[in-house]
Amino acid sequence: MILVLGLLIVFAAILILRPWQRRECRWREDRRALADGRVLHVCAACGAELALPKGRSPQQCQAGARP
Repeated sequence: MILVLGLLIVFAAILILRPWQRRECRWREDRRALADGRVLHVCAACGAELALPKGRSPQQCQAGARP
């Protein structure tokens, strides 16, 4: 019973985190803060740039969002 419950928890965690959506981009944080306190994240794979509040990281690939 404990094994089944553990497998269900692992399966739910995999579905919630969705690692297959984050596989394409490799985000690197530019430690220099922007003027408004946000931090710039640059993808090493596709070159996408995203500015987020300090302490947050991108969750999805932005390659398809680029014009």
